Amino acid sequence: MKLHRLLLIIAIGIVIAIWVLSLLPLSQSGVPGSDKIHHFLAYFACMFIWGQCYPRPAQRLGLAILFILMGVLVEFAQGLTGYRYYDWQDMVANAIGVAAAWLVVAIQLSVQRRVAGERG
Repeated sequence: MKLHRLLLIIAIGIVIAIWVLSLLPLSQSGVPGSDKIHHFLAYFACMFIWGQCYPRPAQRLGLAILFILMGVLVEFAQGLTGYRYYDWQDMVANAIGVAAAWLVVAIQLSVQRRVAGERG
């Protein structure tokens, strides 16, 4: 299996996991720790892996916007469930996770290009 295809499968899995875990009743999640850290890490992982799949700057910017909007939609969906709640601070944590991953991927790709240029 090609690396790009494997990364894409993982990336899709992360998006599905975010939606499923975000809409489960809180009593079923069973994940200890800070809620905001979980939001940050989930959206960081999501943006990071998708950034590996689509490394062009315009693609990464589009993905970042998409995942920030997804974080907003997830929060509104939680507010409609009756057993989860809407929290604007979760949206902020999601967006910070996306932005941090976007920056890490940008730096990573810049270093990789520089190293490849030195070898070439």
